[in-house]
Amino acid sequence: MRIRWIMWSSLMAFALLLTSCGGGESSGSNQQMNYKDMKTMVIDILKTEDAQKALQQSAEKLSGYSAQPSKLLSVQDQEEVRLAVKDVISAPDYDKVIKKLMTDTRFAGEFAKSVNKQNKDIHKELMKDPAYQAELVKTMKAPEMEKVIMDSLKSPQYRKEVMAIMQESMQNPLFRLEVLDLLKKAVQEELQPKPDEKKKEGGSGGEQKGQEEEQKGQQEEQSSDSE
Repeated sequence: MRIRWIMWSSLMAFALLLTSCGGGESSGSNQQMNYKDMKTMVIDILKTEDAQKALQQSAEKLSGYSAQPSKLLSVQDQEEVRLAVKDVISAPDYDKVIKKLMTDTRFAGEFAKSVNKQNKDIHKELMKDPAYQAELVKTMKAPEMEKVIMDSLKSPQYRKEVMAIMQESMQNPLFRLEVLDLLKKAVQEELQPKPDEKKKEGGSGGEQKGQEEEQKGQQEEQSSDSE
């Protein structure tokens, strides 16, 4: 708080100095600068790069931590910062500012990196929640969601992406070797007789053998009768 008051005092003194200089030049008009003009001038001064550097240097000299991290904010300062951030977020033009910032590729990339880990942790925790799992399954089974998924799968763009992924995967020797192994196993399974077919073959063979034995017995009886 002390540093901030000193900074503002220095700034106001600087503004008054400029005002007095301007008043000296326009003394012939006998007009004094009103509050609105002074406020506008101070804001314009704050926006300049030189003013920001001067304020930063003054803060470093006053705090005595020019080569060290800034001192932690007091409770009152933290509350003021929180209220200031809240006012900025709730401002009507906040959405426009964020949208404009997100169009900057560098800013968007850095922002995504900073929140990526937090998002992963949030999703991991949510997936452990039975209520969240039930809601997620319910959402995926909804007719509207199924329609969206099916439409996406049928779209030419999706199929094009799938074909590109498959072609890229086939260039990988390890992936091709795994595909060949799967094809070999599938062919071997198709060539092996199924259990039902074995039973049928065994049953038909037993019936044929029984018929042959019966015919042989009849022939022996006929030969014995003729004798």
